[in-house]
Amino acid sequence: MSAFVRRPAVRSALLAAALGAVVLGVAVPSQAVPAPRTAAVKAAAAPSQVGGEISRTEMIQRVQYWIDKGVPYSQSGYYPDLQGRNYRTDCSGLVSMAWHLPTSATTWTLPQYSTRLGGLDDLQPGDALNDIDSHVMLFTGWTDASHTTATIMEHAKPGTKARKASYSRNYINSKGFKPYRYNRVLETPVTVPDKGMTNVTAVGDLTGDGITDVIAVETSTGDLYRYSGPDYTGGSARVKIGYGWDSISSIVGVGDLTGDGVPDIIAVDAGTGDLYRYSGPNYNGGSKVKIGNGWDSMSNVTAVGDLTGDGVPDIIAVETKTGDLYRYSGPNYNGGSKVKIGNGWNVYSTIVGVGDLTGDGVADIIAVDNETGDLYRYSGPNYNGGTKVKIGAKWDSMINMAGVGDLNGDKIPDLIAVEQSTQKLFRYSGPDFTGGSRVQIGTNW
Repeated sequence: MSAFVRRPAVRSALLAAALGAVVLGVAVPSQAVPAPRTAAVKAAAAPSQVGGEISRTEMIQRVQYWIDKGVPYSQSGYYPDLQGRNYRTDCSGLVSMAWHLPTSATTWTLPQYSTRLGGLDDLQPGDALNDIDSHVMLFTGWTDASHTTATIMEHAKPGTKARKASYSRNYINSKGFKPYRYNRVLETPVTVPDKGMTNVTAVGDLTGDGITDVIAVETSTGDLYRYSGPDYTGGSARVKIGYGWDSISSIVGVGDLTGDGVPDIIAVDAGTGDLYRYSGPNYNGGSKVKIGNGWDSMSNVTAVGDLTGDGVPDIIAVETKTGDLYRYSGPNYNGGSKVKIGNGWNVYSTIVGVGDLTGDGVADIIAVDNETGDLYRYSGPNYNGGTKVKIGAKWDSMINMAGVGDLNGDKIPDLIAVEQSTQKLFRYSGPDFTGGSRVQIGTNW
């Protein structure tokens, strides 16, 4: 079934009538989740049988096979799984294949094989996010401890291939996706491919070489590393400067807030929602100062430089519940400095401050549309719709985007981003960050 395309009301009504008893029987949130199977029931390494018990790891491996093969979306086409069984190559066919069902189910019939969960926080790898009128996708994990962004595998729509992607929690809720768990899941330890680095953040020049450095958290350990530009390679360019950073949901490089000439960062604690300032160059615990709370209600916190002319860096952030865009003034970004400057910003999965792209002396931002993957540029200081310009497509395949200033000497800000499917790091040249300017500069990100 085509993603994000609603069926005609008449057809939906007919389907609802035909399947209502089944769908209603499993869609009630209070329905008990089946007791999980354990590894003692069946060896985790043994491949599943059609319609039998299956581990979460195997579900993910089965879909990864289609992704590696580049299987294109089609509502009429079929493609074999690892054992040679054919499944329909649309969104529900992909989930049917992941669960090793005896048939290619639809978004309407997948609930017959599964149980609706109480909420999004109950999701585990291999569960499904299903909007029965439109689209279904396989959940693989959360990118952060506060569960603001989900990673998924899907067949999205015509013209695309089986892929990995990420969607914000707000987007998942706004589109009506509900969480479901396959009734025959075998609960064993899940092996998910290494996620590499997260919270990749440009912080300015920490090493005195005149080139912007970045920091990033190693997902598997929570360790914080500093990378030196212009290529941010491993080896001597990578230096461990902290640990325990997996408790942080957002890190933002804001420039010098303390007047010591060294760039600072702000960070949101995932468990409490408190906002902290850390002083560079190593951002250790001794420099940690609490400057706010309630920041777990905000997403896409983004540094944009000085917008108000007071010489202090400002930030923007999206209120997750409403999608409203707010500007906060430094150095403490307290509620008294909060100014609403836009609405409808919950349609964007990623917002990045990139510096001045238009030559007007005011910092610009770029944003990735959650649904289409299109890349847009907005001009400051208010980033209103009148300044919106589409500059790219298919950017939903990229994560951990960071504006790093001019790396190639053309006096125009550049961008780095990680290709989610390969974990390769790429540099893009401004002002439009086109594919023609793309240069691979790293791996295992």
